[in-house]
Amino acid sequence: MNTEACVECGDVPELLDEDLTCGFCRISLYLKDSLMNMTVKFPVETVTHGEIEIDIDVPEEFLDEDGELRDEDGLRDWLNDNEHEWYELDPVFEEIQSKEVIEIANAF
Repeated sequence: MNTEACVECGDVPELLDEDLTCGFCRISLYLKDSLMNMTVKFPVETVTHGEIEIDIDVPEEFLDEDGELRDEDGLRDWLNDNEHEWYELDPVFEEIQSKEVIEIANAF
């Protein structure tokens, strides 16, 4: 029984090739050398979560009589409709939530 480990994966199979790799790793190494190098073009969708802190004039329709915010949903909708008020600002905090390849546009 063989007690030597594969130099690629560390497994101890019954048989090792002369380069001290197991059969699975030997096949992987062989196939890796035969892969075709291609240029692939694809769009990526990145969803980012960020926090922006700004001083803006909040329309009175979203405030109560004491000047406190009373309609968060309305203000959120207003901010989405008025991106020009805040969109160009650098976020205070930013974190990428997910990244996904949408489709393959071209490969050659």
